[in-house]
Amino acid sequence: MKISEARKRVRLDRVDLSLQRHPDGLTEREIAEELNLERRTIYNYLQELYLEGKADKEGTLWYPLPYQSIVLRKHEFQAEEAMILYLAARLFVKQNDRRIEMAELVLAKLADILSEDVQLGNNVRDAARELAQRPKAPDYEDIFRTIIRSYIYRRQVQILYHPYRGEPFETLFSPYLIEPSAIGFATYAIGYSSVVNKLRTYKIERIIQASLTKQEYPIPSDFPGLDLLRNAWSIFYGEEITRVILRFHPDVTRRVQESNWHPSQQLTRDEENPGYLLMTFDVADTTDLKPWIRTWGANCAVVEPTELRDEMMGEARRLAHLYGWHTTTGTSKDHSRFRDIFGE
Repeated sequence: MKISEARKRVRLDRVDLSLQRHPDGLTEREIAEELNLERRTIYNYLQELYLEGKADKEGTLWYPLPYQSIVLRKHEFQAEEAMILYLAARLFVKQNDRRIEMAELVLAKLADILSEDVQLGNNVRDAARELAQRPKAPDYEDIFRTIIRSYIYRRQVQILYHPYRGEPFETLFSPYLIEPSAIGFATYAIGYSSVVNKLRTYKIERIIQASLTKQEYPIPSDFPGLDLLRNAWSIFYGEEITRVILRFHPDVTRRVQESNWHPSQQLTRDEENPGYLLMTFDVADTTDLKPWIRTWGANCAVVEPTELRDEMMGEARRLAHLYGWHTTTGTSKDHSRFRDIFGE
């Protein structure tokens, strides 16, 4: 028999209070016996509390999360500030290639707020509908939610991680920073990993399983936060710095100058090649830089470092071979672009 929403809310609160009284955890059977309710009913209520961020499970035990202590404070936004929220929502939707229903709910709430005050509600609803069209990935959404909760509640998370190269492995992970990357529609978690006893960066999309634990962790006072990424092109950081120089063809120099691609960049005219533009900058790692270089095609050539230039030259040669193109064929313009890359 279906019960009223009011009665259901009362039962949810009773389950929540029961967990609050037992911070070490309770099984579904123990909660059912304490509240004199069917175990299946308790299971359904626990699932709702999980979605609300009030409870989580470790093994057979359910335990409370400190929900009330982190309820966000109310804040009034000016109309222009609300537009920033809308743009942030659009970026989030564009950056995610999988459906996240939790995010759809947030966008729906934001749309209701903006509809009353500024004419942005329908735009945000459109963003939510666009996100809803992404492929469903329930396992990913659960893992995403677990990692976010691990970071918010400062609880260690047990994960099974499958690296791009290598076999899956387990580790106890403490997230210090959650960082999105436009490259590959990915979100990364940076933090302490027990398997190596040091900082590691894990791509959330490569986590196969994630289980929140009751073990709390602090973020070290000397952790630099976002400053850790000051020398990264996107997500790959490090202490050693590599000087990179790129040469851009006259066809794209205006486009290159329109954006500030990296905090350390310097743009100068190429005195040896009139019309060309040189971009110089320092990065800790070129792994996530290479996809960006590839987007410019033959309009961008690596000048330094030699290792990166040789790698891109080899890739360009493989592409030429793939498409059946050889240096002995093609137009004079083709040869000009080819020399820009190979220096031949």
